[in-house]
Amino acid sequence: MFGLDGRNLFSYLRGHWAVHFQSNPNKIWKLARLDKTIEIIKRANADIIGICEILEGQQNKLKKELMKIGYKHLYFGYGHKTKYSNLHVIEAIASKFSCKQIDIGRWLVEDKMGGGGGLGAVYIPKLKTTFFNVHLGLPRMKYFQQQIAYISDKIMKTGGKIIIVGDFNLEFNKIKGYFPDLKLVSGRVKTCSLTPVTKWFYWKDCDHILAKGFKKKKLGELRGYSDHKLIYADLE
Repeated sequence: MFGLDGRNLFSYLRGHWAVHFQSNPNKIWKLARLDKTIEIIKRANADIIGICEILEGQQNKLKKELMKIGYKHLYFGYGHKTKYSNLHVIEAIASKFSCKQIDIGRWLVEDKMGGGGGLGAVYIPKLKTTFFNVHLGLPRMKYFQQQIAYISDKIMKTGGKIIIVGDFNLEFNKIKGYFPDLKLVSGRVKTCSLTPVTKWFYWKDCDHILAKGFKKKKLGELRGYSDHKLIYADLE
């Protein structure tokens, strides 16, 4: 959540206002606590991780801090622009393994809150695996169906082992038909929202890890600073 505090309602609302409804980027970056993002990534200690909701302008600091803890390979995928500050919402793939970024082509987004936070993919030679990270728009948004259909098509055309992670903004039983060859390895863990009050109305499994060519050894979850849980899976 851009390094902002999603754990209490006031901070959640203030953070979303700062990102989406005012024009001065300095006011956004002033509220951001990327050290908290780094802290939970460090606790997870995953070999490869997908990160959603990075704000344009945070990439260099994030890259610098991730490299310190072993993530030498970092790739960004651009999503929609914020309405007033005109900054992109970005997602990232950070890996301890050497990998090569894949050109995934043009992915439709709508330049407003919930319009799609980005899509990225890398190939990891050591694992002979293609890894996707996605942040879909909200289901009610203009391009949601095109976005998920686009990803489904990319997956079906990709050979070999596959892992896809991210915020799908939809429960697994509503997206599984798009990924018939992949297995859910993260369980149907309810990940959002952790924000007081909002969680009374929205408490769903909307973040997922799907895979082909792997067996699940272990899955788990961590709570950090975000309004979402971090979920992880150990695969073999």
